[in-house]
Amino acid sequence: MTSSRPWCGFARWLAIAASPSRSPYPSPSRSSPGPRAVAAAKGPPLRAVLWDLDGTLTDSVRLVVETMNAVIAAHGGPLLPYEKVGELTGLPLDAMFRLAWPDLGAADVESYRVEYRARYDGVAIPATRLYRGARTTLRDFHAAGLLQATVTGKRASDCERILRGLGIKKDIDVYLGGDSVPRPKPSPDLARYAMSRLGVSPHESVVIGDSAADLAMGKAAGAHTIQVLWGFSRSPLPDAERTVRTWRELREAVRVLGGPKPGILGRSGPLRS
Repeated sequence: MTSSRPWCGFARWLAIAASPSRSPYPSPSRSSPGPRAVAAAKGPPLRAVLWDLDGTLTDSVRLVVETMNAVIAAHGGPLLPYEKVGELTGLPLDAMFRLAWPDLGAADVESYRVEYRARYDGVAIPATRLYRGARTTLRDFHAAGLLQATVTGKRASDCERILRGLGIKKDIDVYLGGDSVPRPKPSPDLARYAMSRLGVSPHESVVIGDSAADLAMGKAAGAHTIQVLWGFSRSPLPDAERTVRTWRELREAVRVLGGPKPGILGRSGPLRS
């Protein structure tokens, strides 16, 4: 992967956010589709859910920022604010390093990438946790017959290691990451590859994420898009077809797309981990 692509354009779409995992803002108007939305739904019913990881399934954007700053500090660079790194989460590491060193050479990028991954493996991965409600939702979607894949900017092996370590083993059908395709987010390649692996069409798929790159990828791939507001971005983004601020709203949005599939909403009480 290279970092010469215009990632900065996506930064303009992102809201500057604090780190708490739950949004303090009222529900956006697009968050809860009603009966009219159900009746107006077009195309085939949903068959596949394509998940981002950091800021969507896992409360880990802070860990990405801390790991990046640890590498930067070790080489005398300026520490980066949460907002600057957070808005690039999911994109190649090159883009993050060049926030600190715009003229960083390819050899240094590769060296720092290796160091970042070693630190992330040793510190961040063991500290990664699912958002409350993620585990129940993944299992209920699986039980309802929905296919599920990851479409994270992380290496696919890291994603699989994280989720399997958190007890999510049988619910994810395909683990894909930034190293699974030649072009990373916001290119549609990763979402399209996930659809191909799952055997579904774009109109049968939804991309769920928290960042502009996630949603731009999904839209470019022709999939439905749902933005969660508990990750980095706390305001609706342009490519979000729907926005949700709770796991129950997410499950309802997927139910609307999926049609009358049993198990999508599941329990009527509070969602647990």
